[in-house]
Amino acid sequence: MTALRRIDRLFTPPPVGPGFAGPRHTARLMVPPGDFAATNPFFLMADDRTEVGGQFGEAHPHAGLETVTFMLSGSFEDLEGRLDPGDVEWMTSGRGIVHGKDTVTSNDMRLFQLWIALPENERQSPPRVQRLRQRNMPVHKEPGAEARVYSGKSGDAVARTANAAPVTLIDLRLEPNASFEQELPSSYNGFIVVIEGAVAAGDPAKALVKDQIGWLDRPAGGGESALRLRAADAPARVLVYAGEPQEMRLAARGPFIAGSEAELASYFAAYRRGEFPLASSLRQEVG
Repeated sequence: MTALRRIDRLFTPPPVGPGFAGPRHTARLMVPPGDFAATNPFFLMADDRTEVGGQFGEAHPHAGLETVTFMLSGSFEDLEGRLDPGDVEWMTSGRGIVHGKDTVTSNDMRLFQLWIALPENERQSPPRVQRLRQRNMPVHKEPGAEARVYSGKSGDAVARTANAAPVTLIDLRLEPNASFEQELPSSYNGFIVVIEGAVAAGDPAKALVKDQIGWLDRPAGGGESALRLRAADAPARVLVYAGEPQEMRLAARGPFIAGSEAELASYFAAYRRGEFPLASSLRQEVG
C-alpha cells in the first residue's frame, strides 16, 4: 500500500539580505545549515540574487558534496557555460573540484543552490559537471499539470542525470485548482518550495504560499509513498526536492563535507597541493 506523505513542518525564509559576492549580491537561506539530522541528505540551500548584473564571486573549491544550481530568472555565465531560466548545473565534487571562475550574472538574476552530502563511497570519486537544459528534460503531463524531471522520475518520465546521491528533483507547474500526485521512495527525506501561487500539499492537506517551504514527514516502512499537491485558484509552480538520507557522521567546514575530521583534512591538503581540477574541464551536456 502506498503511504501518503504529509507536510511535517513549514519554514518561512527570512527576508533577502546582503550576500557574500559584493554589493550587487543579495541572498537568504531556504535550507539553513545546522540541523543535518532533520535535513539529511541536504546540507543547505541558498537563494542568490543580483538586481544589477556583473562579476559574481570568485573561483572556489568543493569536495564531498553535490551542488545543484537551479536558475529561476536571468542568466549566469562562467567558464562552464551559460545557464538560463529553467537550466540546472549538477556538480558532483567528489574528491575535489574548483568552480566559479570568471562568473558573470545578468540583471535580475535569481538561482537556488542546494548542497547535498555524498555517500561515503562517492566522496573520493572523480568529480563531474552536468548541465541540464530545461528544453531537454523529460516531462510528465497530466490534466492541468506538467512535471519536468531533472533527477529521478515522475510517472513514465525518467531523467538521465547521473546521481552520486539518490535524489529526485521535479519542477511542477499547475493550472488553477489542478491536482497532481508525485511518487517517492518512502525512505526519502524531502521538501517543496512554492515558487508561484499557492498550493495545498500532503494528506491531510496543508496550505503553502509563495516562497514557503514544506518539509515532508518520513513514513515508517519501505516501499513507495506519494505526495499530493493541489493548486489554489491561480496557477502555481512548485519545486520538489527529495533524497535518500546518508548514514554518516557529518564533518563540514567551509566548502567541504566529509565523514570525519581526517577526511576533511585530506580535502584541504589536496586543494593546497593543486590537485582539484577546474569544473570547466569536466562539463557534460545532458539531454
